[in-house]
Amino acid sequence: MGSLTVLDGGLFTTIQDGGREGFRKFGVPVSGVMDEEAYLSANKLVDNSKGSPVLECTLKGGKYRFDSRAVIAITGALMSPKINGNEVEVNTSVLVEKGSILELGFAKKGCRTYIAIQGRWNIKRVMGSYSTYTQGNFGGFEGRTLKKEDMLKWEDSSNVSDFKKSTLPKDQIPYYSSKITAEFVPGPEWNWLSKKEQEKFFSSSFNVNSKSNRMGIRLDLEEPVSINNLDMRSSGVIPGIIQLPPGGNPIILMKDGQTVGGYPRIGKILDVHLNRIAQLPPNGTIRFKKSEGF
Repeated sequence: MGSLTVLDGGLFTTIQDGGREGFRKFGVPVSGVMDEEAYLSANKLVDNSKGSPVLECTLKGGKYRFDSRAVIAITGALMSPKINGNEVEVNTSVLVEKGSILELGFAKKGCRTYIAIQGRWNIKRVMGSYSTYTQGNFGGFEGRTLKKEDMLKWEDSSNVSDFKKSTLPKDQIPYYSSKITAEFVPGPEWNWLSKKEQEKFFSSSFNVNSKSNRMGIRLDLEEPVSINNLDMRSSGVIPGIIQLPPGGNPIILMKDGQTVGGYPRIGKILDVHLNRIAQLPPNGTIRFKKSEGF
């Protein structure tokens, strides 16, 4: 049995996996990792199954003591990880000796870092998933972010003495930019925007608000987008939907976003762009363009 002790949980570190499917009809968000590409790469590097849980660290990673030997991999945002004060490689598998301390700082590029640990984690699934949904206080570790003195345990069926380093190919390592352009398809209420406001939406560069979180990426614009004030019934929403509240600053719904919303749905971002959006830091910028064919 392997284990680690949390010495510092960072700013917002939770246990996540691929998500909680099949419960949206009950009002339960899908949750799961914000950057699926980084998540899959981390588990692949330590030879875990695709559905295995990981630690998702946001903006600042925290500090962890390994109470047993372990094989880990760190992917995603660059948080200058160190083991016992020495820099450690990212996007590769690493053998950690018993008693070692892993520390991750603030993200220099990107926003979210993933830590995979080889083995089967000793935590319970809730509705078929290990993912933490902090708004509902369930999943992961007691339904919350990690904090000092928490202990995680796992069963490692492999022999760490036979450790062989595995590294992600360079062409599979993403570049995290603070400025991105995302494609979207018009939403049901897109035409509630006047032609002038639609053009403003395309020509503007939106700033990521520091209050963004796993529920939604909040965007700011010096001159907010205005929309015709029409009656709006609450309707179904999914991750990637762009909502436009009365204030005129859009919100991109993400993995912990609600399942039903009452704001106009002016667009849906293509799923292929959601990983990069999840890695946008506060004050990063995003521009939009209509997907070809629409």
